[in-house]
Amino acid sequence: MTGRSVIITGAASPVGAACARRFAEAGDRLVLADADEDAGKAVASTVSDVIGDSGASVTFVHADTSRRLNVHNIIAEALDVNGRVDVLAHTVMERFSAPFLEMAEDDFDRVIECNVRGAFLINQAAARQFVKQADNEDGGGGVIVNVGSVEAVTAAADHVAFATSQGGLHQLTKAVALALSPHGVRVNAVGVGSVKGELGPNAKPRRVQNITPLKRIGDPEEVASVIFFLAGDEASFVTGQSIYVDGGKLAQLDPPSDERGAD
Repeated sequence: MTGRSVIITGAASPVGAACARRFAEAGDRLVLADADEDAGKAVASTVSDVIGDSGASVTFVHADTSRRLNVHNIIAEALDVNGRVDVLAHTVMERFSAPFLEMAEDDFDRVIECNVRGAFLINQAAARQFVKQADNEDGGGGVIVNVGSVEAVTAAADHVAFATSQGGLHQLTKAVALALSPHGVRVNAVGVGSVKGELGPNAKPRRVQNITPLKRIGDPEEVASVIFFLAGDEASFVTGQSIYVDGGKLAQLDPPSDERGAD
């Protein structure tokens, strides 16, 4: 079989779907996973329709990565259809906004469970398979790319749970990279800024453009290209890093005060 065996979680999200298309174009064999069964199957069907003669293949698994049994099923499916795992692109991200003084404990726990526990479980499961493959001389290495938000660095008053989870995700990435480096496994994170389809329900697109140095909202495909780069041999000496695809937001000390472009 040709192509890498690639697992993409959160495949129904705009970034996850863009990753599926990007890896499929390269002829990789995909296992897509998402907690939204209908949306995930729709992405898998769309990707299948455009594969052509690239040699790629697509399988969908209905799974919630914050549940250990579901994570086991994702890995088992990849092994069943592809025989191994080479790349994990973990794009699951639960966004949540609420006034801090009014936020319920259950909401905080739910965001942490999805964004941190889920990342831990799927990273650990993929890593165990990478190490097993290396021990069996079935090809060493393996790559994990965790996708999060620029709120690993910045924060918003109403995003206490989300910002906390993002800091945890990026620190988890660094620690996992160090734990797996002796096995030749690379682990990096991509922090996403304002991307089409990923904006919150209360976002004002024209204002978002105005306060972004590049004066536009990013495309999911632009994020997928960075993930694809980190998963490939050209990034073979990159591990434990967080790369931000944000149109320059984090480089900016103060956003423009002129909001005439706001909705």
